[in-house]
Amino acid sequence: MGNATINPSQKKRVRRESTERRRRDILDAALECFLTNGVEGATIGQIRAASKASHGSIYHLFGSKDEIALTLFVEGMRAYHERVLAAIERQKTVRGKIRAIIATHLRGIANDPRLALYLTRLGMADDFGEISQQFRSRNDDFLQAVWEHLRPFVARGELAQFPQELYYPQIIGPCTHLSRSWLRGRVECDLLAATDDLATAAWKSLQPD
Repeated sequence: MGNATINPSQKKRVRRESTERRRRDILDAALECFLTNGVEGATIGQIRAASKASHGSIYHLFGSKDEIALTLFVEGMRAYHERVLAAIERQKTVRGKIRAIIATHLRGIANDPRLALYLTRLGMADDFGEISQQFRSRNDDFLQAVWEHLRPFVARGELAQFPQELYYPQIIGPCTHLSRSWLRGRVECDLLAATDDLATAAWKSLQPD
């Protein structure tokens, strides 16, 4: 029997999957380099050695080291936003939505602490050019989407009335503080075990007088 013929669409799919694997390998290697040396201190040479990719492959997929850093940050935050919004969507009560936000935040950190640490570091940076611009725009869209889920409960008097931009920080603030301390090794605890206490505190803080 002769070899089966691979049609053009299959060839494209194989090439696409190979490219995506190479891209993922580069991003994973870059994450480790950035965590070890910082974005400024890391080099393309370090990323190439860690990923075992050629310079040509790296520059074919990414225009520069900063573009790799930007891609890691933006894709990581987009995935976080998508997880939170999907979790909120599944809940019918406002208390359930608040708990879903906190549970999803903590679970994401516990499941991938290395990426979470990177996102935290860059998210707290004063400025990182295009990262700051893209993150600001995407974050504004995310906060607006969260607000649309909370708006009906505010209108019905189930939540206190605050300026729109305060709701998400009020829900996630203590959770974010705990997460950052945990990521830096300043506290040792079971992050997921803190979910209910943090959710109850957030719920109470948003109750009308």
